[in-house]
Amino acid sequence: DKAGAKSILEAGFQRFPGSQSILIGLINYYVTSGENTDQLFALLDAAKKNEPTNASLYYVEGNIRSQLGETQKAVEAYEKCATINPAYEFGYIGEGTMYYNQAIALQDKAQKELDDTKYQAIVKDFETALKSCIDPFEKAYNITKDDKVKVGVAEYLKNAYYRFRSESADNQAKYEKYDNVVKSGKPE
Repeated sequence: DKAGAKSILEAGFQRFPGSQSILIGLINYYVTSGENTDQLFALLDAAKKNEPTNASLYYVEGNIRSQLGETQKAVEAYEKCATINPAYEFGYIGEGTMYYNQAIALQDKAQKELDDTKYQAIVKDFETALKSCIDPFEKAYNITKDDKVKVGVAEYLKNAYYRFRSESADNQAKYEKYDNVVKSGKPE
């Protein structure tokens, strides 16, 4: 009963506006329902005031901004995660995933383009987006302590470096490194 849950959470928030757990419940409701992003951002701002050192709140904001196509604001939110907690890898993962997904969307668009000039322009944008995912994924790979997360991030990096492996020996070496991590299921 989503409507009932929303009503209960909103009533609880009215009675206990300082309750972070109710606030997070409301945020989760708005994230999953996709309704009223203005209210969602207001709730996120309130949660950040209650817990200014909670990097995951900025991660959630980054994800929402990314879904709305607000790339620069998403990057700012993801990067704020590292400012708050340098060991929090998910801000970097969010940023990398955003750029990677943009690259995939551009790749799909390029495959449908019949005009060569337009195709080449889309491919250039694709490569820019794909290169943009590398740095945040590298940072996430280097700071995470979770081997499963490392292997997951290595999959993205392997795919990105595959595209650019012929550009330099360093790119080829990184492609091979991450390919080995993915194949073995174990980080180096």
